[in-house]
Amino acid sequence: MIFKKAEPTYSTYKDVQEKTTKLEDLKKQVEDLKMKNESYERAEKISTKPVYKSDLATVDQMSSFGVMFEDVIQSAKYNGLKLRSISYNLNPEGDIVSTNLSAEYNSCAIQMQLIGNYMQFRSYFQDIYNYPYLINLDKVSITPYSANKRILIADVTVIIYSAKNELQKAAARDAAQKVEGSEPSAPEG
Repeated sequence: MIFKKAEPTYSTYKDVQEKTTKLEDLKKQVEDLKMKNESYERAEKISTKPVYKSDLATVDQMSSFGVMFEDVIQSAKYNGLKLRSISYNLNPEGDIVSTNLSAEYNSCAIQMQLIGNYMQFRSYFQDIYNYPYLINLDKVSITPYSANKRILIADVTVIIYSAKNELQKAAARDAAQKVEGSEPSAPEG
């Protein structure tokens, strides 16, 4: 009679022990996954560059690129390249950031025609690669100068990015509302 009453208690005890063991294994697996995820995030942060964020609180997009715009141009001059022409295009078509994340980021394509030798271009592209913020070296077309093959003429497009500040985000929301036809109502008074 005692055996019949003790048997369910013993089986419950064994069941609890098994489930406790399984729970400990699952906790270990969760910890391992967390550590792998943290390791992946650390590696991802190292491999990706941050997006530039301007300290200026202004609606003007160009002012949000001020430092980067200057750095890209000065780097070309610093490396001995001659700047033949330059133009820029805000929110360039076909750029993945402009297309998909325009509410969060500003983008500007800088088209330059540069003249120099191979080593000067190499140094310039290395500077762009080592720049601390996200820059996309979008297009490069290099042709040798017809009179002297050691001189190269390059058409280079560099796309720079900056995070939008709150004023720029609000202006973008207002513009989107106007396009939809639901202009924000003005306070009466």
